[in-house]
Amino acid sequence: MYRKEFNERSPMRVFEESLQGGLGRGNVGVVVARPGVGKTALLVQIALDSLLRDKRVLHISNGQAVDHVRAYYDEIFNDLAITHQLAQPQMVRLEIERNRLIYSHLEATAGGPPSSRDGSASLERIESTLAFAREFAQFEPDLVIIDGCDFEEATRETVAALGKLADKLSAELWLSATTEEYAAETPLTGPDSTPTPLRRFFDLLSVIVLLRPADGTVHLELLKDHDNGDVSELQLKLDPATMRVVDENVPPRSRQPKNPRRFHLVSGGARGAEATFGRCAEQWQVRETHYSFEGHPGLERTRGVVVLGEDELKKGDFSLVYASHRLDRPLSEIPDIKRILQTMWHQITVAGQVFVIGALQDNGTVRGGTGWGAELARLWNKPVCVFDQERGSWYRWDGTEWRTEESPVIERTTFAGIGTTRLTDEGAKAIRRLFELSFGPPPA
Repeated sequence: MYRKEFNERSPMRVFEESLQGGLGRGNVGVVVARPGVGKTALLVQIALDSLLRDKRVLHISNGQAVDHVRAYYDEIFNDLAITHQLAQPQMVRLEIERNRLIYSHLEATAGGPPSSRDGSASLERIESTLAFAREFAQFEPDLVIIDGCDFEEATRETVAALGKLADKLSAELWLSATTEEYAAETPLTGPDSTPTPLRRFFDLLSVIVLLRPADGTVHLELLKDHDNGDVSELQLKLDPATMRVVDENVPPRSRQPKNPRRFHLVSGGARGAEATFGRCAEQWQVRETHYSFEGHPGLERTRGVVVLGEDELKKGDFSLVYASHRLDRPLSEIPDIKRILQTMWHQITVAGQVFVIGALQDNGTVRGGTGWGAELARLWNKPVCVFDQERGSWYRWDGTEWRTEESPVIERTTFAGIGTTRLTDEGAKAIRRLFELSFGPPPA
């Protein structure tokens, strides 16, 4: 399928038509949902839709590093290219990258939650980023994404200033906001339909889209559409496996086994679960990459091993105190733990989906150093499933809690397979079953 035809058939045309032609230049739109539901995934697809129509996109993230944001784009683009058999995908990807700039304000918000807290200071950071892009990269965006705004602390002056900024740039401005509540099942018209953080700013926003999880999927609901009192019902949802926007009126594709040669396992190659993931990848002819470090005592795989140097390892630096706090237990007694956590950062960064073999604890974390991979996946809102060897069941993180998952499958073209060195027979069977359900019997 050529790009023009793909654009015409994209579910984003339904999204655009429901908004009377789209957000429009000089306007501000907001995507609101609970944590981990798919705000970033939707913003990335809004951006990709503009990029595929030769528009320029500036993406500013307040909560994720540049590499993590880029991984979102790569994973969703790869899935779109494969699903729709996009012609010349590598050439299209290069054109996208020429028209896209990604900035992270994560370091600037390290002292507190990613937000628009201290409104004027945050606005100054945004304006500084725009000025830098304009002066040093000669980049004038048609669309600006700001992912991670704290409307709980924002002022009306700050939100009004963002509207003036969109008008000054003559660009569309999309934001994301987090809520802990949802509107009524049947949306009302006006501010009463809007979750609390945005209710104070209803008149200052042009478009508000709510992501509501229900029945194993995420539905898109339009709460405000410019000045239109008769808000359309969006017939769109986020596919829970791929996080792509799909049209609810289009029948789902049959669940046929996928071509394993299109997929890529990232792991650590250590004995136990990771080596078993690797052996299955080799048997099913899945590409295999294992990020490791010099002298790793437990490395068992030899196929696809990438030994990271000191500079590359430092990219994955996290304080052991912070990691121990997240996992609610000390990690310092585990041999080589710092390097293990650093290599795990590389594994989870490039993965679009994460599978973990281990044991879930009462506090919701996974036992041992493996738990850090699961925590990174949850922190970065990546689909993650854990096979609990003690319970003999798979569990999927739904953004708020672990839920039983009967038979997960590999959906993302790049996926991580990590886990304990103390692999049981049940754990090994779970890994093999995962490959069989995803790809069918192994090639002869």
